[in-house]
Amino acid sequence: MKREEQQPGARRVYHKDPKAARRRHRRRRRLRTVALLAVLAMLACSVYWMLAGADGPDAEAVAPAPTATPAPTAQPSPEPDEEDGEEGDTAAPTATPAPAGDTPEQAQARAALDAYLDSLPGSVSVLAVRPSDGLTYARNADQQYYAASLLKAPYALWLYTRAAAGEVNLDEVLPGWSRTEEVTLSEEDAAAGLPSPTPKLVTVPDRTARAAVAEMVSKSSNGAAEQLYTRWPATSATGFADFLTGLGLDMTGRNIALSPATSMTGTLSASDAVKILTALQAFFDTGTSDALELKQAFLDARHTYLVTDWPMAKKYGNWKGALHDIAIVFAPDPYYAAVFTDWGDPVKVDPQYKEYYRQISALLTDLMES
Repeated sequence: MKREEQQPGARRVYHKDPKAARRRHRRRRRLRTVALLAVLAMLACSVYWMLAGADGPDAEAVAPAPTATPAPTAQPSPEPDEEDGEEGDTAAPTATPAPAGDTPEQAQARAALDAYLDSLPGSVSVLAVRPSDGLTYARNADQQYYAASLLKAPYALWLYTRAAAGEVNLDEVLPGWSRTEEVTLSEEDAAAGLPSPTPKLVTVPDRTARAAVAEMVSKSSNGAAEQLYTRWPATSATGFADFLTGLGLDMTGRNIALSPATSMTGTLSASDAVKILTALQAFFDTGTSDALELKQAFLDARHTYLVTDWPMAKKYGNWKGALHDIAIVFAPDPYYAAVFTDWGDPVKVDPQYKEYYRQISALLTDLMES
């Protein structure tokens, strides 16, 4: 027979071997199974190492040892806080433990703040709290320091709280005075043999109690404070100690007062200050006209120790062995900050200390606004 010639363009048909096809199918199925098992094994390992990283040795390495209880600071004799004049200034502790919930950014910011505070002279205590999520930086927060003009903050709140209860008339006019006052030399200038400054004439005008509070808070005016505490002394006998106890301060064996007899006396800690700031914010949140007026007085403070890019309701204190600043920082996520130190001078403060405060402010911002 003649072989049939293949027509141009026609395709040759190949018949599959059924057994070979089955073998290929089984191989592909085995390969898919092996690949799937490999992926599952990798996922299981990832989960294991994530859990081990949260609870294992690496997490321990991030958290320093807890803060040791510091020795109490001796309180100086009760004297008025002159700050930087009648109108105020317009110009080897242990590290804090890092919470397990810190993000890498927060842990880095916390470590940088620890390292900077370690490098500073003297004693420095810090407490910062972000109420929305509890983020906290605490360093020797319970150490007591002479409070100086920081006492004006709870005193102002006490007066406005009593006014809300009808016990104080903030529109009452308080008498002023004119008198000559001695100006003390700083220890540095006295040691250098500089002559004593000429006594200055201090004039305090008649003004309402609410105007005096605004001046006392925003400008740290001692004259305004004296007008107020001469009329409404803040002592244990007048209920001021009970008021502080109500804010959460432990007043056992403590004397904190503003009165004609003692001027300003007593100690506070960074922990006490944050309780005071919390109470101030609670009063501001009432939204009454008096609450907004008091809030504005704290917002009007222009001293430049703690500084941020946000509005701050703040108050500072400056006296021998005391240079403190406390603030409610109205960042997008607000927080409280209190820095206490044993720096300070009754007449002037070395500019270097303001630089220390600026660096502390920047490092606190990195952590609290992270």
